[in-house]
Amino acid sequence: MRTGGRTATFTHEDVVAAGVRLGLRDLTVQAVADALGVTTAAVYRHVPSRAALETLVGEAVLAGLTLEDDPAQPVADHLVAFAWQLRRFTKRHPGSGPYLQRIFPRGPSGVRLLETQIRALGRRGYDPAAATVLSSAVATVTLGLTVVEEVQEAHALLDPPGTEQATREARAAMAASPLVVAAVGGIPAHTADDYFDVVVSALADGLVRRLPPGAAVAVLREDH
Repeated sequence: MRTGGRTATFTHEDVVAAGVRLGLRDLTVQAVADALGVTTAAVYRHVPSRAALETLVGEAVLAGLTLEDDPAQPVADHLVAFAWQLRRFTKRHPGSGPYLQRIFPRGPSGVRLLETQIRALGRRGYDPAAATVLSSAVATVTLGLTVVEEVQEAHALLDPPGTEQATREARAAMAASPLVVAAVGGIPAHTADDYFDVVVSALADGLVRRLPPGAAVAVLREDH
């Protein structure tokens, strides 16, 4: 882009800011270039690769997540609260879930979040290794459930050809099994949040029973 006969200049910070505005879900080098009114080659002079761009933008997005901790909460309740904070953040920032799933931590914002959890669980009697195991388990399940919802919602919005037919076939397959019909019919109406809460609450309770405060991570290697 040229202004007044001179090539417009932009900074490394401008690249990151444009990426944050686009969001991780829609982030590409071309999209950033278009947002800045420059060529992709110009963007590559500030970031060496698509992966580097994703890390820069991802860490900038994660900088907006501050994990709150109520010291009065028991361990299981704390883990559930952590899960809900992570879920709400990733739903507000589409694409942040897959970013967290692929490599974590990969920059200062991720390190800060992990340190926050290690300290919070340290106050509850866990050493850093055990705190990391607990936090990682909860984060893995939280992100898995939330990202699946994000994919399903995006698919529903796109409504690709054949979706209606595929839905009818899926329902027919279920209807062919009296056992499945009875099972599904016995599940009360609920929201995705209701299901999430049940799963993470059960997970947190199980993790604390398996790895209580003061226990060493070596307990995970016990023979069964």
